[in-house]
Amino acid sequence: MGEPKLNLILDSRRIEKYQPLIDELKRQKIVNYELWPCLMYPKVVNSINASHKMIVWDAKEKGLKECYIGEDDLMFPSDHGWQWFLKNKPIIFDIYSAGNYLSFDRPKEPGAVKVDCIVGFHLYIIQERFYDTFLSTPDDQHIDTAQKGELFVCYPMPGLQRAGFSANNMAECNYNAVLNDEDIYK
Repeated sequence: MGEPKLNLILDSRRIEKYQPLIDELKRQKIVNYELWPCLMYPKVVNSINASHKMIVWDAKEKGLKECYIGEDDLMFPSDHGWQWFLKNKPIIFDIYSAGNYLSFDRPKEPGAVKVDCIVGFHLYIIQERFYDTFLSTPDDQHIDTAQKGELFVCYPMPGLQRAGFSANNMAECNYNAVLNDEDIYK
């Protein structure tokens, strides 16, 4: 099996995010990726929700066992972040994320840690067994925090959200300010 395809949601209104994203992909040596348009609805929550579901729906239609999804503000603090993320992927999970902006019990050992909730879908993998549950998420809910199931986060976290404009909050944000230094894979 070759490198997995990373599906990335790109908001065409935020063109300043394009080049940093492409630079990250090159730095991580990610060559198998596809850029998807952000779907636009009157409410931001519905737009984000629909954009993620569009990719999962495509994976389901193609019969893919897993689907790798990221957003245009994805960044890796380490040159080897993508490989660290892939190396620590659990065998069985519903969603496996590269980062989480919600407090959880830090593990004593690095690797995948089970969590109750994920905040931030800037990079994650969803397994086929969870596609239908994911796609049934109500359109008006935050697609990340609405998920319940076998949720895991890679720790220390290899993928973060680049500081900048957040469509979700409609303001400049640096979500990484809530993380401790030891939480970040460097």
